[in-house]
Amino acid sequence: MAVNFKGFSSVAQLVAGPVTGDPGSITNATTLDFELAVPGCTPDMHFIVTAPSLVADLVLGGAFCTTAGTLKIRIGNISAAPINPASQSFYILGL
Repeated sequence: MAVNFKGFSSVAQLVAGPVTGDPGSITNATTLDFELAVPGCTPDMHFIVTAPSLVADLVLGGAFCTTAGTLKIRIGNISAAPINPASQSFYILGL
């Protein structure tokens, strides 16, 4: 089964593609869950997310879908200061 990773594609039980999002400011030593619209994602799926442009001291803590079509990504700030990352691409693979 082929999936086009440059453009958003979906097949039954598989979603993949880049999604642009801006998580906003993340308080020091905390996590933030922010939402992205991801067509085809459902709560029974598992997700792998990468963010090649994520700034230093931010870590991806996982991703989950609580409502069909909406993915929540958890980002942690391990620094001693708030960080407000720029809008960026998150690469999503949902199985």
